[in-house]
Amino acid sequence: MSNVEVKELFDENRYPSGWKALLLVLYTPVGLVLAGVRLLIAVQALLVALLLPQIPAVKRFVLRSLCVALGIVVKQENSTVRDENVKVLVANHISPCDHIAVHLVSGSVTPSVWELPGPLCWALGLKEFGLRQGREVLLTNIRSHFEKSTVPVLCHPEGSTTSGKVGLLKFSSWPFCLTDAIQPVAIQIWRPACSDVAASALATGIWADIFWFLFVPCTIFTLRYLPVVVKDGGESDSQFGERAAQLLAAELGIEMTQHTASDKVEYEKRYLLEQSQPVIARTSSTSELQRMARQVGEVLPYVPHDVIIRDLVRTRSVDVTISNILEGVVTYVPQMEASQSVGSVNTATEESKNIPSTSTATHTLTNNVQGSCLDTSSPSFARSAQERMLSFNERKARLIENARQRYIEKHGLKNVGFNC
Repeated sequence: MSNVEVKELFDENRYPSGWKALLLVLYTPVGLVLAGVRLLIAVQALLVALLLPQIPAVKRFVLRSLCVALGIVVKQENSTVRDENVKVLVANHISPCDHIAVHLVSGSVTPSVWELPGPLCWALGLKEFGLRQGREVLLTNIRSHFEKSTVPVLCHPEGSTTSGKVGLLKFSSWPFCLTDAIQPVAIQIWRPACSDVAASALATGIWADIFWFLFVPCTIFTLRYLPVVVKDGGESDSQFGERAAQLLAAELGIEMTQHTASDKVEYEKRYLLEQSQPVIARTSSTSELQRMARQVGEVLPYVPHDVIIRDLVRTRSVDVTISNILEGVVTYVPQMEASQSVGSVNTATEESKNIPSTSTATHTLTNNVQGSCLDTSSPSFARSAQERMLSFNERKARLIENARQRYIEKHGLKNVGFNC
């Protein structure tokens, strides 16, 4: 199983660094003018698609105009491997314009995820298959399309874009229910050094991605066809999809992961929350971080102090750091509470002289019970976000209760029972 973390699959920063950043600054005036001109071309092309009849000549004109506006250039490799009889193409997903590049060379259509007028879908190589109405409606409409047309359907089983440099999101199984044979297509993007910005970035909208297509001189899509993959007898749809994902990952030189599009959505929410946290002034950051670290340490006493500090420097939030630790975003080796035990050995020895044996036994039993309650790990990883959030809240409440009882015992506020 891959050890790639979900955050490694996406570009958090769209812009280049080093000398490429300097080139981007110098190119910016030209890029802004180019984006303005291309925007006018794109608007006119879309108006033509809306106003003129849906005939092949109009479609070719609109599509070519949009490719000029977006600066899209398509290169094909291994085109001899392309099997015209295969009805389902499966590709990785790295930009909102992937389907346009594939449509240019193969004539494929892609299930539309946006509510666009029919002429625009037709011109952009999209088709309304009922994707937003559920899996069964989608599969039924695509199968009906296959009965009436030989036009292939392009699917992006990842369900969301990635950087395309580290790993693939886990494939959804629905494209592999359609036919017993699919053809993978590996997509890669290249942009000139003067405008080497990422095709998509974390927590940004589609219009931001489109703007950068208008801004850069050109975006070169390289499409490589892989051999047709045929479902083996007795092989499930998910196993069929995993085999196709392995081929794509090997071709692209990246890894397969178990992260899904839903995991990306959750990580984006956490990322935006971290970015929205107020910045603490440097003069008071050290004392403030130590205070927050103590709060986290009271709830999670087995987490090393340096690990807590390191994450607090990034999040500046006690709640976010606790969430990151409980959800496994922060990795660490649990520490033994030896330091606390050593520090209190002498005191405990002195107090034990004046404490009856029954009280000592009760105190020991309480510590044992509480120690067993510190295991807040979940027996399994829930599939849905709601179940994971419910499990997280339960574990967080247990940890807070453990910390509260430790505090009460330490300061002798009252006798604590055995509730965990």
